[in-house]
Amino acid sequence: MGIRLKDKVAVITGGTSGIGEATAELFVSEGARVVIAGRSEEKGEALARRLGPAAQYVKADVMSEEDIARTIDTAVRQFGGLDILFNNAGGPTAGTITDVNEETIHYAMQLLFSSVVLGIKHAVPHMEQRGGGAIINNSSIAAIRDNQGGLLYSAAKAAVTHYTRIVGTRLGPKGIRVNAIS
Repeated sequence: MGIRLKDKVAVITGGTSGIGEATAELFVSEGARVVIAGRSEEKGEALARRLGPAAQYVKADVMSEEDIARTIDTAVRQFGGLDILFNNAGGPTAGTITDVNEETIHYAMQLLFSSVVLGIKHAVPHMEQRGGGAIINNSSIAAIRDNQGGLLYSAAKAAVTHYTRIVGTRLGPKGIRVNAIS
């Protein structure tokens, strides 16, 4: 077991598979306690059992601010605070130039961008109480270069990347690092 994250508490959205699952495994192996948020109760519970007492699963949909707040509150209540937020939840979105509509626009922006904004909103007060923290936002190369995929996905990820830059300059002086990964 590593010690780089000893005594740190992390929340990982989209934590039940893929990048989120691998991140939860790594964080626990480095000494962190993690709250894994996701929609798949079966996968989330199995992962938390596999990782042991340092992990807690919360069934949450990042398209709900109430679920986001409950996830953050679970980390604070179960493990005593919050040091790391990994906004990882997301997925593909539909939409070509001529077939987008209000519903697809709203869905893409809520899933991929609003969830990041609201996660940060609810995490920052707890990080400020601890004197700092780290926020990691999962963006995409599609944010800066056309990947011939979903237009709305690219637009939402561009919003995540830009928002990360702005928030990072405002939270840096408070000891909270904010980065986007692609």
